[in-house]
Amino acid sequence: MTPTRRRARLAAGPLLLALALSACGPHTDSTIAMRATALDLQFARPDLAVPVPPKVIVRLLPAPPVALHHIVDPSVPVLPPPPPPAPAGCPAATAPGTPGKPLATSTLGAPTAGYYTYATKGTGTVSGGTDTTSAALPASTYVAISASQQVPPDSTVAAEGGAPASGTETQYTVTTQLSKSVTQIDTLAVSATSINLVKRQLSNAERTFDFVPTPQVQLMVFGPVGSTWSSRGTDSGTSSTLDYAGSIDAVTEVKVCGVVTKAYRVSYQETLTNPTGSEVIRTGTDSAHPATFTIAPQLGGLVLAQQVYSDDVRLYRDLSGYVGTTLDYTSVLTDLVPATQAAPT
Repeated sequence: MTPTRRRARLAAGPLLLALALSACGPHTDSTIAMRATALDLQFARPDLAVPVPPKVIVRLLPAPPVALHHIVDPSVPVLPPPPPPAPAGCPAATAPGTPGKPLATSTLGAPTAGYYTYATKGTGTVSGGTDTTSAALPASTYVAISASQQVPPDSTVAAEGGAPASGTETQYTVTTQLSKSVTQIDTLAVSATSINLVKRQLSNAERTFDFVPTPQVQLMVFGPVGSTWSSRGTDSGTSSTLDYAGSIDAVTEVKVCGVVTKAYRVSYQETLTNPTGSEVIRTGTDSAHPATFTIAPQLGGLVLAQQVYSDDVRLYRDLSGYVGTTLDYTSVLTDLVPATQAAPT
């Protein structure tokens, strides 16, 4: 199929729908309600796209350069991912652990500021047209947590977990560097009962996307095992929305650099829809690939481990179709004590 015929085929659906609506007159016995939605994203047809160029694949995949050589040059063999580095100064994995701080049910503070390293194992996959290309993710993910500050709650605090008794909320940023080109920066606020998303900035070599929801989205609501919640926020500037649902599944133990720490294991599902950028990001919405994080409130809400499965589907007009990026990985914190300087990426 030629590009011209393909574009005509993609445009045929909306054109027929418009003609059908214009042919329907008012009916006194009927009431019709209409709302805008990202229909193009829901009915995406990646199989109609032209093949994704190698340079686009390399920009989208959060992988070390050596893992991408076979994409640019098919004659280069696919190399296995390197093992995660052993944390310096930590006891051997077989050594008995020492108990960490007792489990707390909630927090009003923040994790210790500094630079954290997570041992990461998984793959990234780019799909478009009939092409699918995968590469191993870097063996380490770097996370920077800023010093916290106290800020006044905003006007929608009632939907965000309520204001703390102090009248101010703890706010800090978490910058996750999955690779040199893939970064997520979350600004978080701690309400009386939850940890909330104030702002999210997503960046790769193809685009930067800022999301500022109102009300703030509750990523973690404190409560006993079995607690569930849902939250939704909308960015009025881009009409983007984040739909989020979480549940506290269990109390578990995580051994980090010889310290055994009790924490809550949380499963979640989220869908971030950006109609302006023709993009939908879904995490944990596939029942066969759940998303979880393990969080220690007694450490200010520090995440000790996580399992992520996310799909990012975005329209590439130059390619006459949609390109999907899938991340499937697990990460485990290597040391509870953060570094004071950033590690090289």
